[in-house]
Amino acid sequence: MRTGKTLLLAWLWFSAAALAQTWPTKPIRLVVPYTAGGSGDIVARAIAQKMSEGLGEQVIVDNRAGANGNIGTEMVARSPADGYTLLLATDIQFAIGPALGMKLPYDPVKDFEPVSLVAFVDLILAANPALKATNMQELVALARAQPGVINYASTGLGSTHHLSIELLKSMGSFDVTHVPYKGSAQALPDLIANQVQMMQLGVPQTLTYLKSGQLKALGVGSAKRLAVLPDVPTIAEQGFPGYEANNSWCLYAPAGTPKAIVNRLATEVARVVALPEVRERFLASGLDPVGSTPAELGARMKDDYDKWMKIVRKIGIKIE
Repeated sequence: MRTGKTLLLAWLWFSAAALAQTWPTKPIRLVVPYTAGGSGDIVARAIAQKMSEGLGEQVIVDNRAGANGNIGTEMVARSPADGYTLLLATDIQFAIGPALGMKLPYDPVKDFEPVSLVAFVDLILAANPALKATNMQELVALARAQPGVINYASTGLGSTHHLSIELLKSMGSFDVTHVPYKGSAQALPDLIANQVQMMQLGVPQTLTYLKSGQLKALGVGSAKRLAVLPDVPTIAEQGFPGYEANNSWCLYAPAGTPKAIVNRLATEVARVVALPEVRERFLASGLDPVGSTPAELGARMKDDYDKWMKIVRKIGIKIE
């Protein structure tokens, strides 16, 4: 009996190894569940080109936007688990949406195999120059002296821009007032006009306004200082230890995709994001290249879900 079981395990191991060696034998579709032109496109097209070279088969980017990313995500969840359909999505689909109690047409845990973190979109806590605070300590003191007087904008209820400042409020015991918008394009003019005083913004869209003096940076939400803003301290080092707020681009495969293929994909992503030309392209676009193991991505999404769930419960929001 033991010999038979040993032979079966050996056969499975050799079969998996053989699969990893023979796959892929046809083009791979990389689904991005958002419209073309955003940071997801930058990430997808950069890694697709280099992965095509490394895997020996073309990786084709397929934008399938709609329903806040859920149409393309569901399509991948229902695709064959053969390594030929992959998903490049953000933590909105896998951590924030579930924490908000959204009714999703897929199960972010049961329907997917995590492959790799690919890149972070770091956030900057930007403020109008008229705000009488130049760092986090001054902001906290000002907000405590004038509870609820300072307004902050977000890209909508339950967005990362919203929850990340609610996390700050919770950690720093101060109060500022939330003003939701339907996206940063609507919020930015009001921030520049001082109708709202501060907002978490992605690096790419903020740099121009920082350089022109229309906005100032109180801190960055990344775990470490940004290469493009080396003199701006992280929020964590300004009295908020452990604080991190960003969006992450992650690679997933349908549940049941052979581990040998998943591991090979993860290895390939790590190789690609370490290439100097890819790193330079990402960093110039305000993206932080990462690369990870499947287990590290799974752990990261669980940690993010737990973090945002605590804030969602505290402020009592739910989005259907």
